[in-house]
Amino acid sequence: MNTEHNDSPQPNNVARPGDMLRQAREQLGYSQIDIANRLRLRLSVINDIESNCFDSEKISTFTRGYVRSYAKYVGLDDVAVVGLLDDYGHSKPKAQEMQSFSRRTNHEAHDSRIMGLTWILAVIFVGVTAVWWWQNSHLDRDLTPAVDVANVEAPAPADNTSAVVEPSATTVTTETTSTDAAATDITPTDVTASNITPAAITTDTVQTPVVAADTATVIKQVAAVTADTSTTAAVTPVATTEVEATPALQLTFAADCWIDIRDANGKRLESGIKTAGQTLTLDGKAPFRVRLGAPSAVKIEIKGQPFDLSRYPAGRPVTLTLP
Repeated sequence: MNTEHNDSPQPNNVARPGDMLRQAREQLGYSQIDIANRLRLRLSVINDIESNCFDSEKISTFTRGYVRSYAKYVGLDDVAVVGLLDDYGHSKPKAQEMQSFSRRTNHEAHDSRIMGLTWILAVIFVGVTAVWWWQNSHLDRDLTPAVDVANVEAPAPADNTSAVVEPSATTVTTETTSTDAAATDITPTDVTASNITPAAITTDTVQTPVVAADTATVIKQVAAVTADTSTTAAVTPVATTEVEATPALQLTFAADCWIDIRDANGKRLESGIKTAGQTLTLDGKAPFRVRLGAPSAVKIEIKGQPFDLSRYPAGRPVTLTLP
């Protein structure tokens, strides 16, 4: 089982991490199957670690994490055991591979700030235009009823006055015809004519409340229209903000799988071993950098759309950039 697979010879005085882990396991009385079940790893992975077979085609991406978890479980110093990987020739991956991704992230962040400023200016422009339009339309509604009231009120006193004067003129004609002394009967006519003024004054006095009532009705109508406009303006933003959010990334696990997920800013959203039947929903800034230990055990949905993982080997870890 424990066969050396490395092509290059190693110094005899350098302790090998696989041997240390195997000896600690045997002292505790654990089998390789016990360790594999406890760490939720395949038995072949445990065998490769104890055999110091760190094949880059199989587990190089997750070697340090596997060795660290193994060392902690059997009671060894995980920092010291992981440090032996460097002495053994399994150096830590260089960070230069992420330079292009970092430049892309910085460029996207710069574009996002420019777009944000553009949207803010657009919102301010639309808001100023809407306020200007509302003020002008409100002013037009206020002026139009006032002009209509003036046009309606002006003819009313003249019509009522004519109605009052006509009976007085009829009275004067009747009294003049039925009297023999024309000079003597002029006085009642004058008196009747003098009575026209109170009638006209009374008519004007009565007409004033009618005009005032019409004006009050128009003002109430304008206030009702303004209230309806304000209600509509208040309701519109609420309807705009009612948008159901869809998760940016959703993972469903059919079997145990180790994952490491980061967003475009490099923030780690989730990491560790997930069990079968577990569902993980994540939100963050795309694109996402997803590492999967067992791609065949995972179903991925991006904003509700399934992502095809069938083209990736079932037993080998993969690194994805989504979407």
